[in-house]
Amino acid sequence: MRSISKGFDVKLFDFAKALGAPTYGVIFWAVTIVDSPREQRDVRLAVGSNAASIWWLNGTEAVGLFNDRRMVMDDVLSDRLTLRKGRNVIRGAVINGPGLSSFCVRFVDEAGRPITDLTTHVR
Repeated sequence: MRSISKGFDVKLFDFAKALGAPTYGVIFWAVTIVDSPREQRDVRLAVGSNAASIWWLNGTEAVGLFNDRRMVMDDVLSDRLTLRKGRNVIRGAVINGPGLSSFCVRFVDEAGRPITDLTTHVR
C-alpha cells in the first residue's frame, strides 16, 4: 500500500484506524526506498517520533529514540552516515502504547539543511 503524508509527519494512528487495524499496543514497521543521484557522505538521519522508535539505513542501525515522547521534527540526529549512489533502504519500527503515534524522517547535511535531491519510493 502506498501512503503519502500531506504534512511533514506520517500519522500512524490515523493510518491504522483507517485500515481497521489495532492502534494501541502495537509496533508499526515503516520501509522507504531512497534513491540518491550520487554518493553523499557525512549526512545525518533526522528523526522525530511520538513513541519510541528505531531506524536502520541499509541494514545498519542508524538512530533510536527511546521512552514515550512527543513527536518533534529533527528530535534526534544519527551519527554521520553515507548515502550510497542509487538505492538506499530506510527501515523503522515505531512502538505505540496508549495515545497517538506519528513520525517524521529526513536526511540533513552537516549544516542541518535538508537534502533535497533524493527520490523516495514507499512500499
